[in-house]
Amino acid sequence: MLALSLWLVKQDIARRTVRGQGLTRFIAVCLLSGYLWLAVGAGVALAAGGLVPGTLAYDATLHAILLGFVFAMVFGHAPIIFPAVLRVAVPYHPSFYLPLALLHLSLLVRLVGDAMGMSSGSEWAPP
Repeated sequence: MLALSLWLVKQDIARRTVRGQGLTRFIAVCLLSGYLWLAVGAGVALAAGGLVPGTLAYDATLHAILLGFVFAMVFGHAPIIFPAVLRVAVPYHPSFYLPLALLHLSLLVRLVGDAMGMSSGSEWAPP
């Protein structure tokens, strides 16, 4: 997973399009942030020596990958997929960043709580 995230960051055009504007930039930010969560999840799993169900490292790894990576990918691809499938225009608006920011903030709270061994981190963050 770590190698994949590094490869994606190196090879994806998002590194260049993040300098753009509007929807192009939003998509790039989503993709790059997703790659970061994939790397974080892999790093936590490596640091913990593997995944052991019921541990805080397991919780942190699964949340980083299954929420951070996957949902960042969903947010980034949704403005392209929805109009194609639903045949409805979805005009870009800067408010698209709000759900992405809330996702990152809540995951950060949860992972910091896991790292500190505090169950309160997971109480304040999404399940």
